[in-house]
Amino acid sequence: SGNLIQQFTRAEERVKSFIDVRYEISADAMQESFQRKEIWDYPLLAIREALLNALIHRDYFNTDIQTQIRVYDDAIRFHNPGSLPQGITIEMLKTEHYSFLHNPLIAKIFYLAGFVERYGSGIGRIVDALAEAGLPEPEFQSDSFGFIVRMRKDLRFTEDSLRDAGLNKRQLQAMSFARESGGITAVEYAAIAPEVSEKTRYRDLLDLVHRGLLEAVGAKKGRKYVLARLRPGNT
Repeated sequence: SGNLIQQFTRAEERVKSFIDVRYEISADAMQESFQRKEIWDYPLLAIREALLNALIHRDYFNTDIQTQIRVYDDAIRFHNPGSLPQGITIEMLKTEHYSFLHNPLIAKIFYLAGFVERYGSGIGRIVDALAEAGLPEPEFQSDSFGFIVRMRKDLRFTEDSLRDAGLNKRQLQAMSFARESGGITAVEYAAIAPEVSEKTRYRDLLDLVHRGLLEAVGAKKGRKYVLARLRPGNT
């Protein structure tokens, strides 16, 4: 409800209430903004661009289908009635292109309000934001029912995936801690698993690195094990 600007801001807050966020409290993050860094399941830039796409390009004459956002355990899906113009393909949208506006006046309003950086750049910004976050490339679909943007989580870090990978109880606790705080140090792991030796804890962490779940960052004394970024072939 409300005007389109209100719909945009309220929709963003609503989506954020359904997805998880973890916090990175590192020297680099604090030096950059003097605040802990929020890391959401999906980068907020990508969510905002998908919402803007839905509001700016939807077919407002189609009152039978509403703009829909569905949040699943492993994905988020944006759908709006308003398919691509004839002759325009998904691949064309991923490259530099002229803007094809269903609603030029609505697009201008969002541009003047500072929500749109440059016409025709939204899809590329979604792709780049997810890539920078180490997430799978988004899926786009256009048909007679409208336009769909689907973003997927990095499924390596879900509880079910980690359990199926055969991690021991200590490692599961370490991964849970790393997901919440953005990483884990040897000292923090010692507090989680004081019942085993330092050598065993080191083997646990090294095993998580070899599995492609964690990455070791920093010198040995201040080393931190952070969630590994998704790379080609590392799924």
